[in-house]
Amino acid sequence: MAKLIPSYDKILSLKVKPEEGELHLLKFLDSELDNSFEVYFNPYMNGDRPDIVVMKEGQGILIIEVKDYDLNSYELDKKKNFVIKSNKAKTHKSPISQVLKYKDNLFELHIENLLEKKIKDIRHFNTVSCAIYFHNATSQKINDLLIEPYKHDKKYITFLKYNIDFIGRDNLNEYDLKELLKKRYLISERPSFLFTEDIYKSIKRFLKPPVHLKEEGEDIRYSKKQLEIIYEPNKKQQRIKGVVGSGKTTVLAARAVQAHKRSKGNVLILTYNITLKNFIRDKISRVREEFGWENFVISNYHLFINSELNNLEIPIKIPKGFNKYSEEEKDRYFEKEYYSNKQLFIDNKDKIKPYDVILIDEIQDYKRAWMEIIKECFLSENGEYVLFGDVKQNIYNNKTEGKDVSTNVKGVTELKYCFRSDFKIKDLAILYQKDIFKDKYEIDNFNQKSQALELAFERNQQGSLNYIFLPNADSVSSLYTIIHENAINKDIPPNDITILGNSISLLKKFDAYYRYSSNERTNTMFETFEMVYRMGLNYLKNDKPEWLKNGIKLINRHNDRSEARAFNQLSILFTINDLYGEYPDRFKKKFEIFCQKFNTNISNFLKYLKQYEKKLDEFKKDYGPEKQSSNLKMIRNNKKIHFYMNSGTVKVSTIHSFKGWESETVFLILENFNFQMTFDEILYTGITRTRANLILINYGNTEYHNKLNDLIEKVK
Repeated sequence: MAKLIPSYDKILSLKVKPEEGELHLLKFLDSELDNSFEVYFNPYMNGDRPDIVVMKEGQGILIIEVKDYDLNSYELDKKKNFVIKSNKAKTHKSPISQVLKYKDNLFELHIENLLEKKIKDIRHFNTVSCAIYFHNATSQKINDLLIEPYKHDKKYITFLKYNIDFIGRDNLNEYDLKELLKKRYLISERPSFLFTEDIYKSIKRFLKPPVHLKEEGEDIRYSKKQLEIIYEPNKKQQRIKGVVGSGKTTVLAARAVQAHKRSKGNVLILTYNITLKNFIRDKISRVREEFGWENFVISNYHLFINSELNNLEIPIKIPKGFNKYSEEEKDRYFEKEYYSNKQLFIDNKDKIKPYDVILIDEIQDYKRAWMEIIKECFLSENGEYVLFGDVKQNIYNNKTEGKDVSTNVKGVTELKYCFRSDFKIKDLAILYQKDIFKDKYEIDNFNQKSQALELAFERNQQGSLNYIFLPNADSVSSLYTIIHENAINKDIPPNDITILGNSISLLKKFDAYYRYSSNERTNTMFETFEMVYRMGLNYLKNDKPEWLKNGIKLINRHNDRSEARAFNQLSILFTINDLYGEYPDRFKKKFEIFCQKFNTNISNFLKYLKQYEKKLDEFKKDYGPEKQSSNLKMIRNNKKIHFYMNSGTVKVSTIHSFKGWESETVFLILENFNFQMTFDEILYTGITRTRANLILINYGNTEYHNKLNDLIEKVK
């Protein structure tokens, strides 16, 4: 018998009972598979809800979507969505797209390092397979609807061959099951060298999160006002207004645990900033209580809605000419049709699984329509609904009322004291508010609290501020020099350093400069240059041009069974060459070292680059960042989701992505841009990410120079 998770008895006792098809398939798999197979029913996937996942250590995974459809009642539209014949207006998303979305999310969102492994070697993607079981259909009926009408579409048939298996009720026999598992390498004579032990364990921990034990938590000292919010059982709807560093996320985490203990139900925690997922999870793990992690879904609004659209089988409709839309036009379309379309979710409310507790952080970043969708469609009756935020971090210019955030909760509970930063940082924040926010928001007074409260929370130090104006300096090399001088002279460990800016292009360039100059790793919330080159090369792997074939030969990788290592090494060499071209004195030696490491020398590699200069320029243009916007968005989301503060490395991030986090030492970059009206809030957010030491570096922004210099001089 297979290892059934949860057990068969627990499955039968669930609040939401399994469908007939799910139960039938579970019984079959349980009886036919041995105990080397793990069979998960409705596993935890942080908002995704696949029906059944089969996993075998050392082999791989099979995700199975179960449908009880009567196929006689359906026909397919052009995108192979299921349309009810008797009601053409009612359409179900293609189960093929639905199950593949669960697979994509494993790589793109849920499992750390899995996306990077896929980019470096596409064969990793094949360790996860997908199937659809039609409980009320035979294999012949499935063939008649989903295969036979498209047998001349070679692209579709090839796609099915490598990505999807269909299972009819008559396929539930020992022979067909073994053939399917052999085909997808879940039964094999040898273990998969791709589905490694660390990947298996990561996925297992994700599908079945461990119970958090009380002794794993910490004794956290809360203020009186924080305790009132955490343990308040009667105020089921609350809006918490907190100044920077007031412990909003700490209180949210504790309230989430206590609300779960009260309700015995599921908790949904939403943010706007994707990077806060792990920050919130870390805060919850510090709560000194026992609870099951499977009861907590932590996501940002857009990812949560994307998952729910997939769970609810709602097809995404793309208008004609959509590819010609600008990114802003595409965003507006999806916002109107899906993210702010309350009626869409009201129409599907009978299929939505509600949450007993919903907590939203960064509420100042939420549109009113989002709040209404979450509260009216995803909150159970009499459930807890609590909002946390700080209007002064309203960096997306959302609507305010009376100098405050407009929400769908009446009344406000305030957290007025800042426990994050040292005195000088808080003084600067107050002066900034008085100078720049005086006509827009209420001014805080968090630097006026008693010394006794300061001492109780161990924030009783001066901190340090430094302002540097460099109007004509090279931003990348000078930033590196400033950071190394500070880190070495003040003995600051890399783990305590964060570099924040507003431009990914500058930060990405600095990241490469830093890594190859210092021989240290970094932790970024965006793609590296190597990743962009690697993805571009992936597009050419099936029809390699002459320049690529000769590049592979030059580094002596033409006899490798897979091109993965060759592509990875060329991506590194291309990146170092870009640095060498701009900073030859600094990177010549490094370039020589890596050329030798990859079986060539700098002279031959430079000759190769010169020979194919025009072709390489075309490659960069055709497969550069501008042409890979969807891939880059996917990578950035993945990086943000798996961002950890204590990585032991320097952190490099945009201010937007670091909102909600904090760092001991922050290097805040101000460039000479024409900023939008919300930059005052963006800059304030950047300043208040600092716990102790702030170094603000202005590269030629004269508009803010005098303003900031005067403020910092008053504090220093």
